[in-house]
Amino acid sequence: MKRYKKCYELKNTAKDKLDGKYGSAVLICFLASLLSTVASLAVSGLLPGTDSLIALYTIQALVSFLLSWILGILDFGLTFYFLKAACGQGCSADDLFYGFRGDSAKILTVSGVRAFVNALCVLPTQYLLDASLYRPSLTLALCAVLAALLGICIHLAAGLALMLSFFVMLDFPDKSAREILELSFRLIRGRRKSLFFLQLSFLPLEFLCICSLFIGYLWLAPYRNMAYTCYFLDLMNPAETASAPVHA
Repeated sequence: MKRYKKCYELKNTAKDKLDGKYGSAVLICFLASLLSTVASLAVSGLLPGTDSLIALYTIQALVSFLLSWILGILDFGLTFYFLKAACGQGCSADDLFYGFRGDSAKILTVSGVRAFVNALCVLPTQYLLDASLYRPSLTLALCAVLAALLGICIHLAAGLALMLSFFVMLDFPDKSAREILELSFRLIRGRRKSLFFLQLSFLPLEFLCICSLFIGYLWLAPYRNMAYTCYFLDLMNPAETASAPVHA
């Protein structure tokens, strides 16, 4: 019988895997965040001004999707770094740019699907919340709540599976983008709850990071990335437990 690690076991394993590597892990997560922030600010400065709230959010949503899509190649490199670190292989900040040295077209294909699903999960809620603040309305507030619930459903149905897609691509480099996505959905079948609970377990630390003016994310980002990596490794190679003896 297969035995998968519980949430606390995965997090403890992540701490062990980061032992002696936290400094480089903090550096690569900070570098990835810095590059993403710089790219977002640079693109935001080029956006045209408009008095139409709908036009403004349409442009912002499109730009957000495109940035998430293209910067997915950095997420792929980040996944590569943590997978190597978890497997005890030598790793460095240069791993962040590994996606530029591989099959970039396949990476961007998978990244585009991830970006689209993430946009469906987040952007409608964000738009309705901002609209309800700009023009207070109970109807808009209720619509925002419904959009948030729908976003959670989409995340549970597709977002959790897509979280594994870059790991799958690194583990099965010969598979096509479509095969990688299909395998990601097969792997998460029956295991969505465990990954979702692992995500939720970081919410208290998220709150503390916000209270620390986001400085705490320097510590949290490597920890969370390694925990997700350990989840994937455990999913691919769970422990075997002995079957209970059958008594006559």
